[in-house]
Amino acid sequence: MIAIKNPVAFAMALALLVPIVVFFHYWFPRIYSKSYTYYHPLVRVVSRRVASAKKNTRISSLALKLVMAVLLSLALSQPYLVIQEQVYLESKQVSELRLNTRPALIIILDTSGSMGENAKLETAKNAIKSFLASLSSDIDVGFIDFAHSIKQALPPAMNRSLILNAVSWATADGGTMYTYPLKTALNWLKPYRDLNASASVVFVSDGMPGDLLEYRDVLASFKEQKIPIYTVFIGMENEGINEMKYIASETRGEAFVAETVDSLADVLNTALEKATQSIQKVEVNTRITKTVNVYRSLNSIILAILVFLYLFYRYMAYRQAGTTF
Repeated sequence: MIAIKNPVAFAMALALLVPIVVFFHYWFPRIYSKSYTYYHPLVRVVSRRVASAKKNTRISSLALKLVMAVLLSLALSQPYLVIQEQVYLESKQVSELRLNTRPALIIILDTSGSMGENAKLETAKNAIKSFLASLSSDIDVGFIDFAHSIKQALPPAMNRSLILNAVSWATADGGTMYTYPLKTALNWLKPYRDLNASASVVFVSDGMPGDLLEYRDVLASFKEQKIPIYTVFIGMENEGINEMKYIASETRGEAFVAETVDSLADVLNTALEKATQSIQKVEVNTRITKTVNVYRSLNSIILAILVFLYLFYRYMAYRQAGTTF
């Protein structure tokens, strides 16, 4: 964006220069010619022949002078170009924040009514608790259990005891809706990604959601934020397996299937380990940026154009007069 620092100066300079240019172009030659006149019969004959050619040249000359007047007025108004640039912020607070940035893992557990069948929920809960007991303390962990709505939601934190208690309290009842837990997890993990900290999600379910189209719209945001979702489907239904594969592929995660309850613990543990490895491999490099306006003066460009036009004008004037430059 181009802006003018002093528009008043531009208007005043233009109002002053345009009349001066017009006066010196039209009236000054007439006054000068009346003051200094050389009479000779041949002069009138020659002047009639070149009068028509001079008229066109005079119009072009006036146009060039007016352009130079506008450029000079513009230079006096101090125009500048406004460019938005990203700059990195550095301060004591930012340095401390960089040191404290930790990767995050969120476990989303389906606790709808069907999860109460064949001890699926209890097996999943035990596998999660066993995994958390051995997980590195350098990772923030969050937990969500849901059915047709969110039942418990603990944002990522260092305190594992709260997560373990929430896992223990999870019970199976209700329907299945994916949108609410996924949106909640995304909102929690966005600040981590803004600080360039890695994050991932483990999503465990045994059925198809009732909000198929709605929840799929959320997956694009996970992909944009580079937050992979590692899915675990419990059962052998192809429709559910394919849906979990779709979630994983859309977010660049990985899909796992536990066909039986007996294999659930091992499969879930594998998915949790994969998700953990993905965030531990990413080096945290926190840099906070801010968009600022950078102002660049255009005076040098305008003056360069002005000098070029003036030299061009003088060249054409000397050429027309038949004198050397």
